[in-house]
Formats: sequence, C-alpha cells, structure tokens
Amino acid sequence: MNKKERVYVYIDGGNLYHNLKQTDCNSINFNFKKFIEFFVGERKLEGVRYYIGQIKPIDGDEKSQALHRHQQMLFEKLKKAGFYIVRGHIRQIGKIFTEKGVDVRIGIDLVEGAYEDRYDRAILISSDGDLAPAVEMVTRKGKKVEIVGFEHKTSYSLIQKTNTYHSVKRSDLEKFMPEQNQDAIKS
Repeated sequence: MNKKERVYVYIDGGNLYHNLKQTDCNSINFNFKKFIEFFVGERKLEGVRYYIGQIKPIDGDEKSQALHRHQQMLFEKLKKAGFYIVRGHIRQIGKIFTEKGVDVRIGIDLVEGAYEDRYDRAILISSDGDLAPAVEMVTRKGKKVEIVGFEHKTSYSLIQKTNTYHSVKRSDLEKFMPEQNQDAIKS
C-alpha cells in the first residue's frame, strides 16, 4: 500500500444503511470511522463524504418523526467522526419513503474530484450499479477507484469498471459494532 496515495471516500449512505439493517447491525451503534479507517489503511485520507436523503418530519406521522429523530442522531455521530454530509431528499408516496437526488450527487462529486485532482484513489462504498458510468469516467481520467460493496447485493457493472473490489459480509460489518451488541447479533 502506497502511504503517499491520497484517498477520498464516498459513502452511499442509503445503500450502507439498508445493508446494515439487513444484517441486523444498528447504524447508530456502528463505528463508521473505524470502518473507513479499515479500508483506507495507512494511505492519506483527504476526506469522507456521506450521501443520504434527508427525512423531513410530517406533523401527525409518527413513522416520519421517528425516522427523522434517528437520522438526526446519525448526522451528529457522522459529524463528530469528521464526515461531510451531503443531503438529498426523501419523497414519501403513501407509506413508502424513496431517496431522490443522491446517486447523481455521488456521481458528480466522484467525477469532479477526479478532474480537480482531489485524490489519487476514490473509495466508493456502494453496491449501486447506477454509479458505474461515473466510475468509468474517473478511471479514464487516470484515477483509481476502489469499490466496497455488499456480498448479497453485488453490482457486476460496478465491479467491471473498478480497479479494486471488496465484498463485505455480515461478519465484516459485525467487527465495527460494540462488543456487547455482537452476541445479540449472532443470536
């Protein structure tokens, strides 16, 4: 590993959140900073951007209010870890919440960072194949892209465009949970 290599981390927050939830890892207890440090290693971390649709509480809607409170706690935790939060928005259709504008922001920032020479290597934490065209542009610019994807949601279009791919399993995610919660997760 090249210790002088400049690394910038881009996290698809919604994608990571759903993968944590599917593996019974609580995002409030998850150690995001240690997770990032694990992949960056001894290289030079230039910055971390966390992309997520922002939930707006709706008067009288307990679900939206609970989700909003949970998200605000998450934002505080991420800010304390030194992450820059990039907010998209959430559209509610009936009882379904859908994230909007996040993938486009990730793609634009990846490409912009490459063209403005902010990094030598981008680490993209996502399994979203919609980001493959942006990854391809970044690699054409001569930058390296490392994908941290999730075992049960592999995006072959991303894997084909990247220099390095890490497949994260449930057991990998559990390493970044507090010790007292790991026994409950394994049950």
